[in-house]
Amino acid sequence: MNQIGQNLKRIRLLKSLSLKKAGDLLHMSASAVLKYEKGQIVPNSEKLIQFANAYDVKVLELLRTFDTPKMKFNSFRKLQKLKGQNLDLLKEIIQNKVADYLEVIELNKYDKVSIKLKNYLCNTMEDAEKSANKFREDYKLSINQPISDLINVLENIGILVIQIDNINDKFKGFDGLTEIVNDIPIIVLLKDTDGARQRFSIAHEIGHLVLNIKNEQLDKEKMCNLFAGALLMPKEAVINEFGKYRDVISFYELMAFKKEYKVSMAAIVYRLKELNIISSYLFKKINISFNQMRIKKEEPIIIAPEESYHFNKLVHKLEVNNIISLNKACELLGVTVNEYNKEDNNSRY
Repeated sequence: MNQIGQNLKRIRLLKSLSLKKAGDLLHMSASAVLKYEKGQIVPNSEKLIQFANAYDVKVLELLRTFDTPKMKFNSFRKLQKLKGQNLDLLKEIIQNKVADYLEVIELNKYDKVSIKLKNYLCNTMEDAEKSANKFREDYKLSINQPISDLINVLENIGILVIQIDNINDKFKGFDGLTEIVNDIPIIVLLKDTDGARQRFSIAHEIGHLVLNIKNEQLDKEKMCNLFAGALLMPKEAVINEFGKYRDVISFYELMAFKKEYKVSMAAIVYRLKELNIISSYLFKKINISFNQMRIKKEEPIIIAPEESYHFNKLVHKLEVNNIISLNKACELLGVTVNEYNKEDNNSRY
């Protein structure tokens, strides 16, 4: 399959169009659409415009080329229901996003020497907590303060965070991916409207990157969850906020801690139990109350998700320094020239 055909298929699937529905939009047969996708027919400029209009995308999107990186997908975490075409489509989108990022990094002469991550040996469950504290210590993060912008911290370390649009809910069930590609550590997640959930997912994926779990008896997912909780809510900070033991706790305290540390109330309560600050009885009592109040499904305060500006900044830097053309910059960012200029406030200094 050639690149244009592959783009046509990817976009059709993202639009949730069957071959027949696509054919109806294009006024051609399903078999003709398939021939274009397989590269048996190469669309001329008129056909490209027809496809772009039918799929409501820019022609440039159909002409995109990707230097597809080699990825193992060993740590690809998903639910069983994500499979078949949707799974293949997601992997292709991830590879394309990674390809774009690697190209931009290469053009920016990114210093790979500074991206070597430290690994933490884990033989027991308790080692996850120690590793989270060591991670904070190694990267100069106070164990008494919340991490206000986790994505920014990771990008300063050299970890790339890529978030994928969950178009038409096609990729529901994808939990995350961590991989080192061309010596660069990468975390891939779905975009999330809940910042607390997003931050916990990112912290969990950091665990997959840095924990060296030698003991095969240990559950890696549980270890990464423990690491995430400890990274976002360090033991000393939690004890400082709540005390060493509580037999009663207020709703307001949980809400205030959530706002400050940008974690879910459910995660806070679990952390309190994990540190033996509250008993199993109180933990169950709180969770029963949360279920009755439907807090686990819809928490009272939504934390805004974090955003990454790293990729966009690198693209703008390349374009303003005439390393890439304006059209190439627009292609990488998936915007029109007008949208790009608006982002730049139509100003150069």
